[in-house]
Amino acid sequence: MAANDVDPNFPSQLYAGRKRMNQRIVGQFSTQYGRLQAEKRPGPGGLDIAIAGVPFDQGTFFDSVGQRLGPDQARAFSKRLWQADELTGQAPFDWCRIADVGDAPVDVLNFEQSIRGISDFFARISAAGAAPLAVGGDHTITLLIMRGMVQAGVKVPMGMIHFDAHPDMRDEYNGSRINCATGFRRAIEEGLIDPKRYIMIGIRSIGAIENLDWARRQGVTVLTDDDCAALGRQGVITRTREVVGAEPTFLSFDIDALNIAYVHGTQAPVPGELSVRDVKVIMRGLRNVDVIGADVVELLPALDPTGHTAISTVHVAYEILCLLAEARANRKAAS
Repeated sequence: MAANDVDPNFPSQLYAGRKRMNQRIVGQFSTQYGRLQAEKRPGPGGLDIAIAGVPFDQGTFFDSVGQRLGPDQARAFSKRLWQADELTGQAPFDWCRIADVGDAPVDVLNFEQSIRGISDFFARISAAGAAPLAVGGDHTITLLIMRGMVQAGVKVPMGMIHFDAHPDMRDEYNGSRINCATGFRRAIEEGLIDPKRYIMIGIRSIGAIENLDWARRQGVTVLTDDDCAALGRQGVITRTREVVGAEPTFLSFDIDALNIAYVHGTQAPVPGELSVRDVKVIMRGLRNVDVIGADVVELLPALDPTGHTAISTVHVAYEILCLLAEARANRKAAS
């Protein structure tokens, strides 16, 4: 398929019935809003990286719900970023063909249909040869994105770089085995993630000890908040590179990994160590890691009317976009 072609079946087939009650209108990380500066595209054909919103919050059981509005707020605040970073020389839009392909289809009245639709959406992205960068949405979506990538033939198990205050390793929560607190355990059980190439960064929540113990027994490397403070930025970079190695890796960033001073607008903030600056330095230290897909999750606009959480979110998303773009450019150069 030529670079300027689009798949006429994407995403129209997936959006069948979207005009039902309570459904949302699709937005874009657009040049109108500016400065993730991703053009609008109705499909992933010809792209290296497809940015997509996932307006899904049916996987959360807490009092605070509204992550489905996260993608649109991130789009609005992306006007505060430019296409290139003149200080670091990072220029993802020069390295790769990048566009916003809209939102994954979500039926707010049907959980099972939503999780199938999200996986199918990302299967189409991967089948077109594009790497996904998803903006959520609650943390259930990581499992669904990876399932979609596998449907399209992406080799598994993948490595995992997981920034979070919480391990999300419960076996079940409120009687459900697929939700924002269980997704990474399911991903290991389904063979999507290689636990020996899985590193958690920033863990500090108070919860059931057996969940983190289960992860460690599988071989997952856990850097708690205290570990990050003791190691420093370079130590975190070094350990992460050691764990994931040179093989394909997914990166998932829950914004509650950040210090609560930066992220009021998320459902389960926890006081802790990591600043936006820490994350930027760590991300830049992971250059040339083979990141093949990523997400940024748990932005909840209603809890932060200032928009400061959204600003932090889009800055993190931009750093991840740079990692994806450089990894993609390296693969193209080597082929």
